[in-house]
Amino acid sequence: MQVIDRAAAAIAAARSIIKENASSESGSGSEIGSGEGGGGSEDEQRENERRISVPISETSDGATPGPDFWSWTPPPNSEDSSDGIDLPKLQKSPSSMGPMPSVVEKERSVDFLSIPFETKLFSPLLPPLQSLVEVEKLDSNLSQEAPTLREDHELDHLFTAHAAEAANALDEVDVLTSERVNLDGSRWWKETGLERRPDGVLCRWTMTRGVSADQVTEWQEKFWEAANEFGYKELGSEKSGRDAYGNVWRERWKESMWQDSGIVHLEKTADKWGKNGKDEEWQEKWREHYDASGKAEKWAHKWCSIDPTTQLEAGHAHVWHERWGEKYDGHAGSIKYTDKWAERCDGDGWSKWGDKWDENFDPNGHGVKQGETWWEGKHGERWNRTWGEHHNGSGWIHKYGKSSSGEHWDTHVQEETWYERFPHFGFYHCFDNSVQLREVHKPSEMS
Repeated sequence: MQVIDRAAAAIAAARSIIKENASSESGSGSEIGSGEGGGGSEDEQRENERRISVPISETSDGATPGPDFWSWTPPPNSEDSSDGIDLPKLQKSPSSMGPMPSVVEKERSVDFLSIPFETKLFSPLLPPLQSLVEVEKLDSNLSQEAPTLREDHELDHLFTAHAAEAANALDEVDVLTSERVNLDGSRWWKETGLERRPDGVLCRWTMTRGVSADQVTEWQEKFWEAANEFGYKELGSEKSGRDAYGNVWRERWKESMWQDSGIVHLEKTADKWGKNGKDEEWQEKWREHYDASGKAEKWAHKWCSIDPTTQLEAGHAHVWHERWGEKYDGHAGSIKYTDKWAERCDGDGWSKWGDKWDENFDPNGHGVKQGETWWEGKHGERWNRTWGEHHNGSGWIHKYGKSSSGEHWDTHVQEETWYERFPHFGFYHCFDNSVQLREVHKPSEMS
């Protein structure tokens, strides 16, 4: 008989946080060590100055208000517990042995959009390993943009939808009952609370927990708003769940605003994670930070993994990562990067491959673009190809590169420099779309 293993779900959730912190520090299996071409020490110096490090995420610190979901056990059903026994694990109904639907018992709001990399978990079509001979030279003129304008708007739409959902849930706290059994037999419980944080921020939260009629699925939704008297405001939500099939999931969204030295700051973070009973796991994390001076920083990290004993076609992988980021100084200087890599278990070892690029420009349009395509075999054999461009505003670009298989180029071409000086989605776009966040009341205004 299958049951919900709450201890295993809690351990999986805790391990995901440990894993993401370790992953944030490690990055991909190869560094951009290139760009020498024929430039010698000048290029080496440029590499050291321009290499981009991926920021360590703090979006999954677990600091959500109210009780913890992973240590929660639903109260016994009075109809099923007349003998006074409270089962530590929920039994799975024999009539529900089929696959679990992607939508749990509680109906999701219409604004819910599943993240694209969730499907990769069950159909992992990862970038194939290309022949070392056929790897084409990277043409940096075809600027490999990280996020597009459309993606920015789609992400902002999601943040807006979650903010609206949180605001609505908090507004309905006084009109909803605290416990109910639905017509389909599922049960839910509601709690609300008020917490004051060590920094003086006052947080108001509401939480709903539920269990399906067949006792196969348990879930929790939590929404909160927080503020102080000095302009700090915050809206957040967290949705978690587990079931008898070994599926565990967690989703967090948070947006906040504050003032520092008279400058308004806005920040939005998201973290989605899931794992199933077949040891397949995925996660997607985002962060955006804007301020009224024009500075902006955005980054994302996505990864998925499957059981390393899974048999795969040639060129497919068991672990896949993608990171990208961009930073703007508000004065036409910017930094951008992407880093993608995959790992495949080949029995007694792992092979890895990937590609990355970054660019760094000052407000005068002077800067460097560079990239690398690389491969590493399970016995330590390696191959890579690196390229670089040096831009100095003269109308001529120094292009250079080499590979470990003997390729080499070093040339100057007459070509205009192009890079993104300002974010296409900036502070005022974010401010205008953060309606619910701006409406959060100060503690003195809370009823």
